[in-house]
Amino acid sequence: MDRITRICSVSLGLALLASSGAEAKRVTTVDSPSLLQAYARARLAGADGALDAASRAYSTVLAARPDDAAIAARAYRQAIIAGDFPLALKAAAALDKAGALPADGQLLYLSQALKEKDWPAANAALVALGKDGSFDFLIPVLRAWVAQASGQGDPFAILDAPTGSALTSALGSEQRALLLIASGRLNEAATVAQAQALASGGGSAALKLTAASALQAAGRRDAALMLLRGDEAEITAARALVQAGKPLTVGSLDAAGGVASLLVRVGEAIQSDPRSPVGLTLARLAHYLDPSNDGATVMLARLLANVGQSDRGLELAGTVGAGSPYAGAAIDTRVGILTALDRREDALALARAKSDSSTATLADMVRVGDLLEALDRHAEAAQAYDRAIAVAEKTPDMADKLWSLWLLRGSALDQGGNWAEAKPALEKAVKLAPLQPVALNYLGYAQLERRENVKAALALIERASQLKPDDPAITDSLGWAHYLVGDVAKAIPALEKAVRGQPEDATLNEHLGDAYWAAGRKYEARYAWNAAAVLADNADVAARARAKAEDGFSPALAAR
Repeated sequence: MDRITRICSVSLGLALLASSGAEAKRVTTVDSPSLLQAYARARLAGADGALDAASRAYSTVLAARPDDAAIAARAYRQAIIAGDFPLALKAAAALDKAGALPADGQLLYLSQALKEKDWPAANAALVALGKDGSFDFLIPVLRAWVAQASGQGDPFAILDAPTGSALTSALGSEQRALLLIASGRLNEAATVAQAQALASGGGSAALKLTAASALQAAGRRDAALMLLRGDEAEITAARALVQAGKPLTVGSLDAAGGVASLLVRVGEAIQSDPRSPVGLTLARLAHYLDPSNDGATVMLARLLANVGQSDRGLELAGTVGAGSPYAGAAIDTRVGILTALDRREDALALARAKSDSSTATLADMVRVGDLLEALDRHAEAAQAYDRAIAVAEKTPDMADKLWSLWLLRGSALDQGGNWAEAKPALEKAVKLAPLQPVALNYLGYAQLERRENVKAALALIERASQLKPDDPAITDSLGWAHYLVGDVAKAIPALEKAVRGQPEDATLNEHLGDAYWAAGRKYEARYAWNAAAVLADNADVAARARAKAEDGFSPALAAR
């Protein structure tokens, strides 16, 4: 976590987009039946995610009732989600007139002014934004950009003025390089960007990309490559473009582009709640200011999908070209959206295409395996993990990832019923990482399931439990191992602890029921089995648990 993300996570717990008073007011009486129908259509379309239809209906209602602040508030939020900026501006004007414009409305006004180079309007928006206070941490940097673009004032003196805000200082330090680029002071910008890159956290990838793009355009290829160090996907892609002599384009270098990059930076840092309107609003405004900023495009696509606009998110992410350093992130976003929609075959096709490309990363190969696993194509998944293992074994920097790749391969083979090959893979994972509790637990539990090497399996699980004593799955494994070796007295406390930690898990409840029965605690056993039957998402497990609850335990009904 870099400095800005860390500060934002603390500082932006406030509701930056607090609901205006207008949104709490009741809608005034609508006299016209047709107007009432339009309002109902707007509300229904918005609820159904039909953004275009909702915008059209709200436009109709707002045109007829421009003084109704409640309608304007709903229209404003709908328009921001939809990217309907004419409607957003009309609704903002109505809210402003009513004294109910939320703070991000002034950001909208500022964005419009920057696009139109209307500097008096930009300064007026900054004054109004300062009075609200929600975006105080942004105002000095925004003022610096307006000063730079308008030629009215010294942007660097504005940045250097003390603010008492660590967040403002951090953002200002990053934006300084972009302001220098916009001012034609490329040498100074390169020095500042390089210092940022060498600082703790490595600096912003977007800053390095922008500075490198400007240096490349000025014919300073080597200086551009000096900035493009690191293993972030975007940096790696940009480095490959510059090395191949291809243009590195990352967005506009003017004030609109600078403010767009600022909004993206803040939006990325506050996405702890993916459904928060704050990140989505900032991404929308950034894309409005600079449609060529692919970082804004990818972030907006992802956030639209989070609020139910998956088709729009897919379409938007699909606009990022193959020659963009964000092309990989756009594909990742599309794969994620398709997976969430349960369109796993489509996601797999897209992921495979990326995995087979010359720029494929280890994560791309692993994701193909993960998608194949989700489709129950376990043998193919194991092959995908094999490919990842082969790459990692040839790359010294990836040695610490090998154990997890062997674990994934072993798990895929195990799930596919190929225990003969799964066991050596799992043993390899444990050999590479003898202190990794997840590897120890998997190998131990997989043997317990087969009633194989039970005492050795118990030793593995005991070691895992010592390393991670509060993990419910590992604690369950420990209790179940004690049960299988006949030590019910030790089994029950461990299994009870596991169920307390994860009470919604059917397997844990079934294990506890079997142990209770062995101890003669038959009422409690039936209670645990009933819970397992209700919680089970597997029909066989549910039927087995229900049969025990009704008829009691028998060896044929023993938990797995």
